[in-house]
Amino acid sequence: MLPEQNNSSLVHQLDELNDQSPNPVNRKNKKILLKILLFITVIIGAAGIFGYFSLYLPVLKIRASFLALEESGRLIAPHIKAQDLEATQNQLGDIKTKLEAFKSDYQRLSWLNIVPIAKNYFQDGLHGIVAGGEVLSAAEVTVKSIAPYADVIGLKGLSTTGDGAKTAQDRINFIINTLDKLKPQLSQIGSHLEAARKEVDQINPNRYPKDFRGLPIRDRLTSGINLLDQSASVVNDAGPLLESAPYILGLDSPRKYLVIFENDAELRPTGGFMTAYAILSVNKGKISIVQSDDIYALDAKFTKKISAPAPIKNYLPKVPYWNLRDQNLSPDFRVSMETFYPNYVTTGSPKVDGIIALDTQVLVDLLKVTGPIGVPGFGNYSADNDPRCNCPQVFYELELFADVEGPVVWDSVSGQIIVQPKNYQARKSFIGPMMYSVLANVMAQPKARMAQLFNTSAALFQAKHVQFYFTDPNIQTSVETFNLAGRVREFEGDYLFIVDTNFAGAKTNAWVTYTADQKIEVSGDGTVTKTLTLTYKNPQPYFEDKTTKLKLNGIFRDWLRVYVPKGSKLIEAKGFETGQVTGEDLDKTVFEGFFTLTPLNVKTISLKYELPIKLKSPYKFLIQKQAGAKNFPYTISLNNRKHPEIILSADQELSLAY
Repeated sequence: MLPEQNNSSLVHQLDELNDQSPNPVNRKNKKILLKILLFITVIIGAAGIFGYFSLYLPVLKIRASFLALEESGRLIAPHIKAQDLEATQNQLGDIKTKLEAFKSDYQRLSWLNIVPIAKNYFQDGLHGIVAGGEVLSAAEVTVKSIAPYADVIGLKGLSTTGDGAKTAQDRINFIINTLDKLKPQLSQIGSHLEAARKEVDQINPNRYPKDFRGLPIRDRLTSGINLLDQSASVVNDAGPLLESAPYILGLDSPRKYLVIFENDAELRPTGGFMTAYAILSVNKGKISIVQSDDIYALDAKFTKKISAPAPIKNYLPKVPYWNLRDQNLSPDFRVSMETFYPNYVTTGSPKVDGIIALDTQVLVDLLKVTGPIGVPGFGNYSADNDPRCNCPQVFYELELFADVEGPVVWDSVSGQIIVQPKNYQARKSFIGPMMYSVLANVMAQPKARMAQLFNTSAALFQAKHVQFYFTDPNIQTSVETFNLAGRVREFEGDYLFIVDTNFAGAKTNAWVTYTADQKIEVSGDGTVTKTLTLTYKNPQPYFEDKTTKLKLNGIFRDWLRVYVPKGSKLIEAKGFETGQVTGEDLDKTVFEGFFTLTPLNVKTISLKYELPIKLKSPYKFLIQKQAGAKNFPYTISLNNRKHPEIILSADQELSLAY
């Protein structure tokens, strides 16, 4: 009986187990899970479809239109290089059409405006597109503005001022008579660039990576924004200068200008040793020479005995008084002329409306355009290299007039000449004929050379080989605003201005060069520590012409001043031989000292200092170029990252991302 009972119990339990229904809770969980999986599948599918139509396809379209825009942009460069206004205008129209197409395609991503983070990048793109349109509009107005003057400056124009055989004076007269028409057009250009600047200034380069696939993304953005800012400033600053042009050109009344010739081979703070001068008259744009003479002749009329300042006493031996020829000690041209001009007036010389400083580079560069010129009674002159000195022929010949048998020596008491070279009277009379020949050749240039002459002149102004000072405060302000007055500028950020003063009398700056290497370290709190290394070289041997006994290259005796932000602290200085001191000038801190460099040798000056200000990315930096100085290379390493080398041919503002 027991076995049967056990079997019956077991069967009963198994039947109960087989008849048991599934748990209701488990059923519910399975249904929920299936719904979730279905929902996720639908979402993924929808996202894929949305992404395909709203992101993938638009991005492909945007990429294609961007490449077309980029290609059109590349095509404008050859037209500008060829100075073909008509082709440039047509290409601008094509770029504008492609920019509109790109903008339309880009708007398909407008839904990104509601996506956090992504909306910032989308807005940056819109700012860039709007800015691009404004720049194109400015370019179109520019082309239309200069089209009437194409014949004047030798461009392939959309219109012409008439016969291409017109003289340069005819072209100048045309410009003078139409200056007023440029004012509203310049205002339009400035408005477009200012609008573009406002757009790009809303873009934050720090949102973008430093590099992407080898491209310096952040640097390019920063540089582009900085370039546009500077361009807008330059155009808007040109307004006051344009308004001053009638006064400068003598339209209302004849003007007189004192032209000072500076020898940049004997570099002084404003561009060179003041070696000669001339008085020009400008009447309705027509230039005539009133008189010219040697600087020593002017000094002979200067009877005031001003004690020489410390730098002259220390580094220019046997010169107890401050002569007119040495009164350009400040690297700020206006400051130097405010010292020089009142003393010039005491000599009984003609009062003038302004002063124009030119250095020998102006003569060399103009001769490169005009070709050799003849000066009646003196000979022929060119910019060709002269193997006697490895320098331009005109430079060598000028030095023959100025330096054979030494300078003029005056008695400090009687004012009489004690020693004068045998060619003294000849060199006094040389300046006028030389100026006349250069002016005549420049004015007689054919239309084909007008563009080259225009570009050469613009480069000379920009590089400070020509500087202006006016006695009228309003005119002076206009040339300062356009950076034609050789001023030491104010700047919010880092600042550097290297000023050499050659107190040797030798013409060593014809060969001496330097390189400026800057190692900049910015700490986390923005503290800036800099190490500036200047390497001076004189690759030319001692030079003396066996026939003329002319001595040019010798010992370079340099009073060096380095202008940096006011309040900078010098940590370490190496290389100065004497006179090392830290002072203040022109609202800057100045590190200065004296050193010598012999031919075929190298000299290194090193300065380590800390800025008084804390800087963040982008690193704002202004480097000013000394008037008369060559175009020297500058290298910058910012937090161990090297930036492209700069050839400093003019004042340059930098904005460096790090």
